[in-house]
Amino acid sequence: MRLVLRAVSLALVSLAVTAPARGGDAWPQFRGPAAAGVSTEATLPTKWSKTENVAWVVDVPGNGWSSPIVWKDTVYLTTAVSPGAFKAPSPGIYGNDYIAELRAQGLSNEEITRRVRARDNEAPSEVGGDLEWRLIALDAATGATRFSRVIHKGQPFGGRHRKNTYASETPATDGERVYVYLGNVGLFAFTMAGEPVWSHAVEPKPTYNDFGTSSSPVVHQGRVHFLHDNQDAGYFAALDAKTGLELWRTPRDFTGKFVRTTFTTPFVWKNTLRTELITLGPQTVISYDLDGRELWRFEGVSMVGAPTPVATTERLVVGCGSPSEPVRPLVVFKPGASGNVSLKEGEEHNAFALWRQFRGGPYITSPLVHGGRVYVLYDQGFFGAYELETGKQLYKARFPEGVPTFSASPWVHGDTIFNLAEDGTTWLVAAGDEFKLLGHNPLDEMSLATPALAHGSVFLRTASKLYRLGR
Repeated sequence: MRLVLRAVSLALVSLAVTAPARGGDAWPQFRGPAAAGVSTEATLPTKWSKTENVAWVVDVPGNGWSSPIVWKDTVYLTTAVSPGAFKAPSPGIYGNDYIAELRAQGLSNEEITRRVRARDNEAPSEVGGDLEWRLIALDAATGATRFSRVIHKGQPFGGRHRKNTYASETPATDGERVYVYLGNVGLFAFTMAGEPVWSHAVEPKPTYNDFGTSSSPVVHQGRVHFLHDNQDAGYFAALDAKTGLELWRTPRDFTGKFVRTTFTTPFVWKNTLRTELITLGPQTVISYDLDGRELWRFEGVSMVGAPTPVATTERLVVGCGSPSEPVRPLVVFKPGASGNVSLKEGEEHNAFALWRQFRGGPYITSPLVHGGRVYVLYDQGFFGAYELETGKQLYKARFPEGVPTFSASPWVHGDTIFNLAEDGTTWLVAAGDEFKLLGHNPLDEMSLATPALAHGSVFLRTASKLYRLGR
């Protein structure tokens, strides 16, 4: 288990020496070019179902909520295959209601913890044997399998929340290699044809509540960056993309924080002054330079960091917050900060934190910037819009009754914003100052993976399938 206003040239995200992919041929990482969630395709389908406007659909073995990526004529995705059945997920926010019910029964804290874990978590002993993590490549035109490469085989170090998977990290590519990060296992590089190039082992560490991992790698200027936040000794690191050699490793300082695990993907912010590596941590936003040195930090966000930031060249948008937390802000920053730029008591802005919506942040989904507005898809079934420059709330509206929760991040094409619900239905909303539903497209199977947008199509992953929707 998440952005720019303008169209972004693929040159900003591709380091390939070979002939680069054209803009419509590449969706190289989580949320695509510049992690924007913005499609610059000439056309993109707005209507589909399991039988309508489907170019192809294929079964995907195993279990994984990683997003597909696309480079030229190939689609890549990862999965974890178990010899037994995985504990099945179900839509919804797994909040404190169940805990309250158990407490009302007079159960001890130990028994409550046992029952919650039995319901919501899957222990390594429950997977039935060794897992097989795979990198799968499909022909973008036909859906035919080009290869299914075993990345790693073995017992998982820790467990997972049943809405998470053991393959939730989205791969990334620069057109020369495909990089796969398996949390608590390692980082692996393959040729575009699936041949192993190098691997970098990651020492496994416990995650908060044994929820598992989901932070995806990011490739920039010949380096692969990855986060290893955990309950023991987290760090942020960069590897040489060609060799896998570790170039730097910066310990993550969250002293005193009860939750030290994050699930967010690092974000490369190329602003008007410099390029920064932006990360979310427990209650903390931290910016690093390209050599891993801390530039600035902002304290006062959610304890649970899952969404990926979003930006233009002038503004950085960070939002996060679980429904159970009173603090779940949406904050916008300007370039040039240094040191601690946290808001003091009574402040709502300062020289670098331009505005804050105290309860504007999403839980799992990442914000979207488009047309001078910040759009937020709230996991509980709400959708909001804010002015990028002022923070003025334009609206916060609810999807129709019965629409389930959301985990996939929204994407935009033209003036249409697409929002994939956990039941596999995509809801279309008009970009603008007012909430206007344009339609919905059901696929009737659970989906938590953010799609890839390339070749005029939507590559959408459900629990058991991958669809190419459109031409």
